[in-house]
Amino acid sequence: MNHTKNISPWAWVPTLYFAQGIPYFIVNNISVMMFTKMGVPNGEMALFTSLLYLPWTIKPFWSPFVDIIKTKRWWTLSMQILMSVAFILLTLSIPRPDEATMAAGTTPISMFSITLMLFIITAFASATHDIAADGFYMLALDSHEQALFVGIRSTFYRIATIAGQGLLIMLAGRLETVTGNIPYAWSITFFVLAGIFLAVWLYHRFILPHPAADHPAKEVSASGLMKEFFTTFTTFFQCYTLINIQLAKIMLSRTSNQTSHCSSSFRQIIQDRFQLVNSILISFQTTTALKIITWSCRNFRYKRNTSI
Repeated sequence: MNHTKNISPWAWVPTLYFAQGIPYFIVNNISVMMFTKMGVPNGEMALFTSLLYLPWTIKPFWSPFVDIIKTKRWWTLSMQILMSVAFILLTLSIPRPDEATMAAGTTPISMFSITLMLFIITAFASATHDIAADGFYMLALDSHEQALFVGIRSTFYRIATIAGQGLLIMLAGRLETVTGNIPYAWSITFFVLAGIFLAVWLYHRFILPHPAADHPAKEVSASGLMKEFFTTFTTFFQCYTLINIQLAKIMLSRTSNQTSHCSSSFRQIIQDRFQLVNSILISFQTTTALKIITWSCRNFRYKRNTSI
């Protein structure tokens, strides 16, 4: 039975995309600020925090499983409760380095192993939540409602940006000022965040509609999963290629009316951009390799010193 028509999209679209935005900025922005405040050296922190963005990059790889197994509603609620539990565990897992170590900026990243694992779990849960929430949005609304609420979902995603990068950081800073204890301030901040996510999950548990189109695949087999995976994978890159071709056609058609001088200038700009991108990629690979080597050496020295 379809209960979608009995629930207004205004009741769940804003909160759904607010919940989609918060974890992204927690993992990619607030984690960096927390590690910085707790004295983790930039060289050690940059490598691991940059890897936290990886789940959002590779999420097309497991999106077929979200499409086939269970429903979009189930995935959305499951990821919200999983992130709530991760935030609660983050509250308990934040280490307590001494003030002198934090002030000197020599806190080893190895102290945050459990914290980093929880951030990784949150990142994968958030990326999966993005897949499920966007799919649920498409199934629960008709084409007219989808067009109507595009601006609404974007607005509340931006509100989540303000809450994640503004209000929560203000709370952590205020608690640090009042208590003088940096780890305690961040623990309370994540505890408040866990409470917010639990409230969102509980609200969505009762308010999210049950679209008739939101149903799992009738027969799920290993061959079917692999077939769906490769279909989605190839479709993703086909669409990506088509988009680039269309953009190139648009740019070339706009420049065809210009003078030959402008066309040659345009080609030169494109060549410069390709060279710039290529140099950035090479620089990124080199920098990443150096960071891995530096971190390994520092970690080895730290373990050797502690063992002595």
